[in-house]
Amino acid sequence: MGLTPEQVEERARAAAHRVFGHLEGERLIPRFVDSYIMGFDRRHLKNPPDQFLARSNQLGRLALVLLGRLVVEKCCGQLYRFRLGPLRLADPSAQRRFREKFWESLAAELKLGPEVGMSLAHEAEEFRDPAERSALFRERVAPLLDPAPQMKDKAEHAGQKFYEALDTVAEQVARRVFGRD
Repeated sequence: MGLTPEQVEERARAAAHRVFGHLEGERLIPRFVDSYIMGFDRRHLKNPPDQFLARSNQLGRLALVLLGRLVVEKCCGQLYRFRLGPLRLADPSAQRRFREKFWESLAAELKLGPEVGMSLAHEAEEFRDPAERSALFRERVAPLLDPAPQMKDKAEHAGQKFYEALDTVAEQVARRVFGRD
């Protein structure tokens, strides 16, 4: 059978904690930016520092929103009311509870208010179509990573690699939260 509402909320909190841990502990965004800058010898992108910081912050928020969306989808796929072999009957109320608690918990991990969590959830809706998600992320990452038009293809390729890395992190989070190591 399915999980109790308290268990669903606990798993949502655990998922948010793991996402925050990956972003902070593994320094995903700074590592991604630094590897691009060093890989293409684009050290001048760090100047002026205030513009670099603004672009990095926008990139970080974009990555956070996408990673959150991927984690929510992968975790909600584990919530069901009934399972008979490979057949599962989804549990929409548990999925809704997980989504709401995840975004609220993620905002709390970031030491922000619950309204920010709902704002992040709203932004994540932009990535709801799996078929277009990767292309949209690449297009939005490229100008933040490297504003030079002649580097657009390289920045988009790097954005695709970053998307794949975020997808892998989301899969790891879902496996850990739902105990499928």
